[in-house]
Amino acid sequence: MLPLDRPIQRLQKEVSMKYNENKEYNPALRLLALPLVAMAWAGPIRTVRSPHLPPSSIAFGDCKLVIGVTPADNPVFKDFSKAAINLASDTILIRAGLSPEIDNPVTVDVAVRTPAELLIFRALHFMERENGDLWLCAERSQGPALKLGSCGLELRMRQPFCDDERADGACRAAARIVRLSRGQI
Repeated sequence: MLPLDRPIQRLQKEVSMKYNENKEYNPALRLLALPLVAMAWAGPIRTVRSPHLPPSSIAFGDCKLVIGVTPADNPVFKDFSKAAINLASDTILIRAGLSPEIDNPVTVDVAVRTPAELLIFRALHFMERENGDLWLCAERSQGPALKLGSCGLELRMRQPFCDDERADGACRAAARIVRLSRGQI
C-alpha cells in the first residue's frame, strides 16, 4: 500500500459515514411535533415497522394511533391503509414534500378503523383553531373533519366551524409548519 492510499481510504470512509448520516436525516420528521403538541401526549411512544409506512413512523400507546411522515408524494406508500389493518390502529400519513408549505403543500392521508369498515381520507390539510385544537379537513368545507386529541382521532361528519375560520386555521397551521420545518420552533 502506498503512503497516499491510507489518507484516501480514510477520507473515503469519512465521506461514506457522512453520506449515510445525511441520508437518514429527514427534516419532515419535525412535523411530528404538530400532532404531538395538539394531543398533549405524555404517554409512551414507540417506533413502528411496516412496509406500508415510512421507517420513522411512531405509535401512541393506548390510543391506537400511528403517525408517519414522508417527503414522498403519491404513489409512494399508497397502500398505507394496509398498515391500519395490520397494526390494528388508526393511521395518519403526513406527506410533507421536500420544502413543506413553501414549495410543497403538506397533505395528510388518514385511515380510520370502525367496527364495520376502514374509512380512508386522502389529501386532507391541517387546520389549527385559535384555542390550539388541531383538525384535519378536506380542501372544501363540505364533508367530515378529524380532530387530533389526547385520545387519538375524533371523526365529525360536519366541520364545526365556518369557511372563514377554516381558512384562517389552515393559514395558522401552514405558518406553524413552515416554522417547524425551519427549526424556528
